[in-house]
Amino acid sequence: MSTTVVETWTGADLSQLGPIYPMVGTEFVLFLIGIAFWLGFHLLQAGIEKREMQADEDAARSPERVQRVFREEAGD
Repeated sequence: MSTTVVETWTGADLSQLGPIYPMVGTEFVLFLIGIAFWLGFHLLQAGIEKREMQADEDAARSPERVQRVFREEAGD
């Protein structure tokens, strides 16, 4: 698939060519969208990990688990 009139790049004067890729001028908008998705992903992931960590901490602090750990330690 060719997007330009260039048949060979050998000897082509790039200063005389127009845009050689599609959607010229959207780079900054796409960059901003990429940054927004990147930040959104990290914020979402941090929230998920915080909830998982809190659940693990709550499970580790449960009275049943603490008693079981003390019983296991006393048995050794």
